[in-house]
Amino acid sequence: MAQFTGIHREILQDGTIKHVLVRDEQGNEQVKAAKDYISEGISPPLDDLPEVGTDSEFPQDAKG
Repeated sequence: MAQFTGIHREILQDGTIKHVLVRDEQGNEQVKAAKDYISEGISPPLDDLPEVGTDSEFPQDAKG
């Protein structure tokens, strides 16, 4: 199973976490639901991740 590191959380205007962007050991990025991020024990803790505002349907990569 791949090990992931949290990059940022994407936040809607109402403050809801839409996605959490994670990166695996090979540098591949993907999004996870906040509940999955927490249940999988990915570091750093969800509250420590930077927030990126979004109104987009699609996740943003770590470059913005």
